Amino acid sequence: MKKATGLLVFLIIYMPSLMAQFSISADISPRAELRHGYRVLPQENEKAAGHVSQRTRLNLTFKKENIRTHIAFQDVRIWGQEPQKQNHPSLAIHQAWAELLFSDSLSLKIGRQELRYDNQRFFAINDWNQNAQKHDMALLKYISPAGEIHFGTAFNQPPGAFQQNFFTDYNINNYKYMNFVWFNTALNSDANLSLLGIADGYENQDNPQLLYVRGTWSAYLTWQLNEFDLMVNPGFQHGKTAGGQDISALYFRAEATTTLADNVNSTLGLEILSGNDPEDPSKFKAFDPTHGAGHSESGLMDYFLNYPAHTRGAGLVNPYLKNKVTLSDNTTLGADLHLFFIQNDFIYQDETISKYLGTEIDLTLNYRFNDFTRIIGGFSWMFGSESMEIINRGATRGSKDEPAYFAYIMLRIRPKFL
Repeated sequence: MKKATGLLVFLIIYMPSLMAQFSISADISPRAELRHGYRVLPQENEKAAGHVSQRTRLNLTFKKENIRTHIAFQDVRIWGQEPQKQNHPSLAIHQAWAELLFSDSLSLKIGRQELRYDNQRFFAINDWNQNAQKHDMALLKYISPAGEIHFGTAFNQPPGAFQQNFFTDYNINNYKYMNFVWFNTALNSDANLSLLGIADGYENQDNPQLLYVRGTWSAYLTWQLNEFDLMVNPGFQHGKTAGGQDISALYFRAEATTTLADNVNSTLGLEILSGNDPEDPSKFKAFDPTHGAGHSESGLMDYFLNYPAHTRGAGLVNPYLKNKVTLSDNTTLGADLHLFFIQNDFIYQDETISKYLGTEIDLTLNYRFNDFTRIIGGFSWMFGSESMEIINRGATRGSKDEPAYFAYIMLRIRPKFL
């Protein structure tokens, strides 16, 4: 009785403090999709595909004085992927990190974690992908009057490394190691600059003793000019591919955002990813933002997620216009237009094809049901060209004359339980 009373007194006294330090939240995101031309142009008589996927995530976070921890359990599945009376466990760890706060300006975050920087073009959480994206790494953060700087480092090995006493062969299609540095500073009250440098090393699959390193550099500049929010983002890649080919690739993006009416926000932009030159195969010139977002950048139909592969190394030029219309306090409408061109020449059957690939229109509707629930739907069309037929499916040519569309509706439920 005394022990029970003592426990009750302890909980009464300390529970408010513990609750302030510990939180539990969830992410339940079912999504229904209808695909007829999603990612690939349809062929004649191909019927639409449909499915429902779901991500279920449980987040545990603890904060106290000089330490923070976060663990996210995740299950991703397609509805009906297994018989009802059978159990195929699929629970995974999406994030599991601890952050040591040495001072107000210095901390070390180590473990499995998401990386999200600037507009997520080079480091993204890729939330559209139900599995999302994460990295196993150590991240050192430092804040000074001049700005904020992050140093990240990762070294990857396969599951069998537990029994491995010699060599560090890595046969997984991923970087073997990665280092990066990110620096962000305010130039003045209207302008901000971020600088990013990434070195990622890939093991040659034919000779595991060879490790080739690729370097990626970018600058991300934003500033306000009267009624416009402007952004310029140049980038450069060098080093070697996993096959040992020299890299010399360029990236450029610029956009301007303004408010056309009280409830209409519009962004006009241009993105260029350089491609290989068929007249000069000595260098790999196809820019590859491997760790960044694709779905939110190059159209919602995801024709260009893996840029060297999905453009067959020819690069991409993407002028776009994005519009966001606020219909009410709870409802917004998105209407985006993308034009797609290959950046460099591409030769097919001894002829140089037209650079115009196609036009995509994306319509989205986002409704906030309550503070932790959103209902999001979208419909997209792709109007491909003959060049898209060649670039997109090669020998299995889809047809530009077949209607290519994609529709989805999803719930994004993110309650906080504690």
